[in-house]
Amino acid sequence: MDYNSIFNQILMLFILMIVGYVARKINIFDDKVNKGFSDIILKITLPAMIIGSMVGNNDPNLAEQFGKILLISLSVYAITFILAIILPRLIKSRPFEKGIFEFAIMFSNVGFMGYPVTAAVFGEEGVFYTAIFNLPFNLLVFTIGLIFLSSKQGQKTKINPKLLINPGVIAVLIGFIIFSLKIPLPKAITGSLDLLGSVTTPLSMIVIGGLLAKVSINKIFSNYRVYLISIFRLFLVPMIVYFTLRNFVDGVYLLGVPVLLSSMPVAANSAILAEEYKGNAELASQTVFISTLFSIISIPLITMFFIA
Repeated sequence: MDYNSIFNQILMLFILMIVGYVARKINIFDDKVNKGFSDIILKITLPAMIIGSMVGNNDPNLAEQFGKILLISLSVYAITFILAIILPRLIKSRPFEKGIFEFAIMFSNVGFMGYPVTAAVFGEEGVFYTAIFNLPFNLLVFTIGLIFLSSKQGQKTKINPKLLINPGVIAVLIGFIIFSLKIPLPKAITGSLDLLGSVTTPLSMIVIGGLLAKVSINKIFSNYRVYLISIFRLFLVPMIVYFTLRNFVDGVYLLGVPVLLSSMPVAANSAILAEEYKGNAELASQTVFISTLFSIISIPLITMFFIA
């Protein structure tokens, strides 16, 4: 198991956030440009990444395991949804924090970090399992996730049907249809999807760094609740997932991949989505930053004790 590769993948993402932070601080780009970057990610590159990850997997073994992986994934999200409701209340989250913390507990960075870290731990076959496991993420993050992020000041958020129709959900539906019907796409199309999708990770980290630049250094590190949520996200959630699934699931990939993906830091797109949908983008950026920093230590530990 290549712990050096795991460490390097996490460190690279962290460095990209620092690049975005410095670039915004010295005015290489302003808030308007950063908002434009967010729009490009949410409306172009992330949908391309979602569709590309689904249409590019035609492995017959993956098709056989499709239903099993999907069921495990839905079970994991059921667990994290329950934890997302309970844990922020345990630490007495303030009204303007609750929605961000709920999102942070339920959604980990399964895409931007999940693929490279899973590849480092399990190899190419692990990436196939990750692609299917991540299908519910893309649907749930643009439905339940947006409801969490758009809640303000503790007010009860009504489900806005308009939130359910967005580029992320549309991309999931298109990708699922192509995958299910095995529709062949020209190489120029799949290549374009892959190329566009590859922009998502570095640009997202730069955007998050830019969002953090609006927050004072003292404020980034001063909220003890962010530390608690990060610890819950990085240690408690994967441990609960492990001890729950091991009673029903056997096998290196069927158990190991969900546990590893559950140990990822807070989903990077929380800050971008919060910015787009008028949530607390500054707090979301803090949770991404702190949890990603801590994950340099936590992911190798979870891998060593629960997966290796």
